[in-house]
Amino acid sequence: MAHKHFMCTHTFLGDEAKKMFEDASLDMTDRDMFAAVKTEKAEMLGHWRGEEDFFFCHWYAESEDDILENLEKVGFNSLMNTLPNEMFLYVSADNITDTTTRELLASKE
Repeated sequence: MAHKHFMCTHTFLGDEAKKMFEDASLDMTDRDMFAAVKTEKAEMLGHWRGEEDFFFCHWYAESEDDILENLEKVGFNSLMNTLPNEMFLYVSADNITDTTTRELLASKE
């Protein structure tokens, strides 16, 4: 099955869950964090987190279920709700292609 891009919104289940997540990840390097949730079916490509009770991650996965399975594997599903959204259009300054939005959308059909 082909991989697709997903943006996930993760929301902590409460202050205790947020602290447990922080405690579990404080001594992890960025490399450790990405490796911990990587499988053949899903991998996290980016992670954005502020001080709020929610944060965002960019995933490259076969399905939403594969993302949730990876989070379950590391015990994070019990700490947060996750809303994966497939992104049909993905462009990045790291990969300029000079392709129009019309062409990108047509290639997804």
